Amino acid sequence: MPVLRYEHVHQIKFTAVGARTIGDLIQNFEENLALFKRWDEKGIKLDPHGVGSSYAIFYTHDEQVAREEGFERIRTESGNPLPRR
Repeated sequence: MPVLRYEHVHQIKFTAVGARTIGDLIQNFEENLALFKRWDEKGIKLDPHGVGSSYAIFYTHDEQVAREEGFERIRTESGNPLPRR
């Protein structure tokens, strides 16, 4: 049976756009840090070939984690597309 892969394209928000204070910047960094720490604890991986200047692709093979974090079922590990629901 093929291994399912669940992905999430995360828009990197480490910018000053929309910030009005240093506190806004700190909050933005802290929120992203907390998210990445949670994902790391759940075993979510960063796709090294899916990193751009304003986004990063994260993935998991764990369906439960994918549901909890809102990831999408994308393809099998062999790269075959799966029908989207």
